[in-house]
Amino acid sequence: MPAEEAETRHRFAVRANSILAFIECDEEQRPKPREAIIEAMLWAQTQPRLTK
Repeated sequence: MPAEEAETRHRFAVRANSILAFIECDEEQRPKPREAIIEAMLWAQTQPRLTK
């Protein structure tokens, strides 16, 4: 994995952890939604921006 992609994933993981801090779920259940949040953020980066 390129260093830039690893850094992006790390930043998104930090954001995902922040989001999950507001959701009550067991620590054992957090890896799956965290990975889903990270993948959604990575996907969103590839989408064209909406303009008004």
